[in-house]
Amino acid sequence: MSRPAGCFVTVEWWEETPPDPAPTPSVCLWTGRAAGGGVLLARTGLAGTRVARTGLAGTRRATVLDEHLTVDADACADARGLDCADVLRGSRPRSVAEAVRWLAEVGPAGPGCRLAAVPLTGGGWVARGGTDPDVVALPCRVPPEHWLFVSCLHAWLVAGLPLSGMLAARPRITYRSAIP
Repeated sequence: MSRPAGCFVTVEWWEETPPDPAPTPSVCLWTGRAAGGGVLLARTGLAGTRVARTGLAGTRRATVLDEHLTVDADACADARGLDCADVLRGSRPRSVAEAVRWLAEVGPAGPGCRLAAVPLTGGGWVARGGTDPDVVALPCRVPPEHWLFVSCLHAWLVAGLPLSGMLAARPRITYRSAIP
């Protein structure tokens, strides 16, 4: 999955397994019982740019839970891009100590930024978001190249759930790369 310096992301809430997504990168996060057993589906682009999908049983509907601008703070040289981001993500894996320092320095930094997250060298991610100043270590095995995972975390916050609740959710994650 390519890592743009910044792009818009739509996160949909599905109560059942979503159909195969449009030809864009995506990440599905099964939330488990903590959030009602649904699926968060993060895709690049805005919801208005996609056509409704139908399955064998007819049209399956999703609720657009969140649309936001995500920016790779390691790759973005434009200060305005960083200031406008709803989500700041690091693309370079770091040690736990480096990641905690990075989160303290970088984000959430801008006025609209609600979440900052960075992958760890040994696997997992650390994130800081919402009004909680604490850093949450997420032991999930999501590789850094599947950066849309961070957008699912943002939608989790938008839904009113704390990042620490993600630990109890025991998420199951699947990825889809862009279709060539």
